[in-house]
Amino acid sequence: MGEAKPQVAVLTDSNCDLPQECFKNYPLFLLPLCITSGETTYRDGVDITVEEIYARQKKERFTTSLPRQEDIAAVLDAIYDEGYRHVIALPIAGVLSGTANLLRLEAAERPEMEVAVYDTKSSSIGVGILALQTAQYSAHGVPFHLLTKLTEQLIEDTTVFFSLDTLEYLQRGGRIGRATAIAGTLLNIKPILSFDHADGVIYTPAKVRGRKAVAPWLLERLTAMVAKEQAAAGGARVRYNLVVCDGGVPEEGAALESALKKALPDFACLVHGQLSATLAVHLGPRLLGAGIQFLRTALPA
Repeated sequence: MGEAKPQVAVLTDSNCDLPQECFKNYPLFLLPLCITSGETTYRDGVDITVEEIYARQKKERFTTSLPRQEDIAAVLDAIYDEGYRHVIALPIAGVLSGTANLLRLEAAERPEMEVAVYDTKSSSIGVGILALQTAQYSAHGVPFHLLTKLTEQLIEDTTVFFSLDTLEYLQRGGRIGRATAIAGTLLNIKPILSFDHADGVIYTPAKVRGRKAVAPWLLERLTAMVAKEQAAAGGARVRYNLVVCDGGVPEEGAALESALKKALPDFACLVHGQLSATLAVHLGPRLLGAGIQFLRTALPA
């Protein structure tokens, strides 16, 4: 970063799956989402870890809930106390959570701050790379009025794909029917999930047979997306960020990361995140995902 302090803080939530060092190097702030078991509520990454979710979820029923109002107030207070008066807020997709609405309500009570809250239409590392790239722009001195426009473009230019090892936890949470979950298990079908750019609804662009087919599909799809962008640009080089996410399968994540680096070496940055506790509640262990974010605007010199 340059010597001048960034003008804009970027706020995201604990579903973003970004490595911790990102929060040390950029004007990034984190809001913990909540997880409940019985009468006990935990803050994601504060009171409970994803490893604890994996260890306990076979025998214990977890649910997720909105962040606490006091946590929202505390993180906005911290942002203000560090001297920021402008905030870009990038929470989990609006169709999955009411976090964005809570942030808007709290921001409306703070006339001393200007807070722009976005529907990211994404989740996990898709939200993470949105927050990170926005924070990088801020760190390079991009002012708030321009950053809001860049953020809107980044949302449109970010695509992530995920595959689940089991549909059990989606079925538990009522996201899919029991028959669908059983059929997927019996046939060894691994659905590839993504987010519709129009409204953020989860859809299934593909289904593959067996776990070994997941990584090749992800690699092929992202490579094809880059080729399409290059063709649209008349063969010119295109700029992009890459992301990888794994849920308790770091070896598979590392192998996918290595394959992406080899196939798509022109990336501006590549971020490898670990699935959050909040998302693990609904998705279970052994998730594998990857995505791409095209960059239309270069960082200022």
